[in-house]
Amino acid sequence: MEENITQEETQLPPVDFISFITDLITTAHLYLQGFKDPETDKVIINLGLAKRMIDTLEMLEEKTKGNLSAPESNYLANSLYDLRMGYVRAANSQKDSPDENTATEEEKPEQEISNENNISTDTEETSEEE
Repeated sequence: MEENITQEETQLPPVDFISFITDLITTAHLYLQGFKDPETDKVIINLGLAKRMIDTLEMLEEKTKGNLSAPESNYLANSLYDLRMGYVRAANSQKDSPDENTATEEEKPEQEISNENNISTDTEETSEEE
């Protein structure tokens, strides 16, 4: 017996900063803790994508500095701390004991994007010619 779910029954939270970063945080947790592949029944953990989500949240923290309410700022800072610690634990546990029931997506090293225009982003850099 299937139940039909109507739009009235599925209430989505309002779109605000907290709900937006909660989606990113949840995705990062899935990559860190793993999720079961329905075809192979193996748990897939992807540290590379988890790091990407953490980096995205760090960028949002930097870009929104001074523009968030105290609860929003605290939620983001605390969530980032938890994700960073989870990343360290997951990376260390993979090194120590790889599980044969866990399929790990190969983590590719992050490549730094080269600045094609050779523009310095260091604002404290001064000229040594005096």
